[in-house]
Amino acid sequence: MKKRRGSRGREEGFAIFLVMLLLLVLTIMGVALLFTTSTEQVLSGNETKVSKVFYAASSGIDYATARLAVDWTYAGGTMPVGLSSHYPGAANDIEVTVGRPVVVGHGIRPGDQIESQGNGYGTTQIVENFYNVTSAARSTAIQASRAIAAEVGVYPQPLRIPDVNVTVTLP
Repeated sequence: MKKRRGSRGREEGFAIFLVMLLLLVLTIMGVALLFTTSTEQVLSGNETKVSKVFYAASSGIDYATARLAVDWTYAGGTMPVGLSSHYPGAANDIEVTVGRPVVVGHGIRPGDQIESQGNGYGTTQIVENFYNVTSAARSTAIQASRAIAAEVGVYPQPLRIPDVNVTVTLP
């Protein structure tokens, strides 16, 4: 006598097929999640490196402001390695160059005494000088560069005209 296979046998085969299909879908989702996580990690690392270059350029502005506070003849140049205020121990591959500061004006702060001899240059009148300063940072290791331009105020400063070395050639 032959045993007849009923609907129960078909249900068991369908259950195995359903489990295998579910495992396949979960595996594909897991692999996709792995690739997404890996890509996000690489992008995050690159953004961190570029941020370091930006903050190194910002440190160039801070450095120029500090130098102008003690030496009004500061003419810009390359910032010494390792002085970054935002990124201590900056890597040797980040080079920061500060442009020549340009005096854009001066002002007297509220409450400061105004000297009676007027506002002529060479007086001892104390003012806040305003400078346009540019700073550029470049890293060859991560192939990134950033530039920042800022207007900074330095106080107190004696009122004076900075030396301007401009050569004009006439045709």
